[in-house]
Amino acid sequence: MDYKAYLFLHIFFAIVWIGGMFFNVLFLTPALRSASEDCRKEVAQRTLGRFFLVVWLAIIVLFTTGMALWHGYRKDFSQNPLFHFKLFLFGIMTLIFIYIHLYLYRKRLFSSIPVFVSINLILGTLIVMIITYIR
Repeated sequence: MDYKAYLFLHIFFAIVWIGGMFFNVLFLTPALRSASEDCRKEVAQRTLGRFFLVVWLAIIVLFTTGMALWHGYRKDFSQNPLFHFKLFLFGIMTLIFIYIHLYLYRKRLFSSIPVFVSINLILGTLIVMIITYIR
């Protein structure tokens, strides 16, 4: 694979993950507040179940394409502390997602999920800001 293919996949899956969080926090969660409890749980179960499968894929693709881009094309990032901070934030986002999916979602604690998704949305936005700055 060449640089542009890795870069496309990396940016595409970052958009999918961050865009999904944006949609969840700013549109889906507020819209569901006026729905009945049963409706909220059913919509959350179905919507998040599908989204979380894509997030797992996004994490795998972001990690693999990120490593390929770093080691194959941007070795200069090794010297940049902001890049290492970005990697740290990605790790934190991944851990938060694992907590959301493996604990909150499986225990059907849907009302707690938007708080953690909001945290990940902020971290994801910060990563975009960092990578834009250091590019």
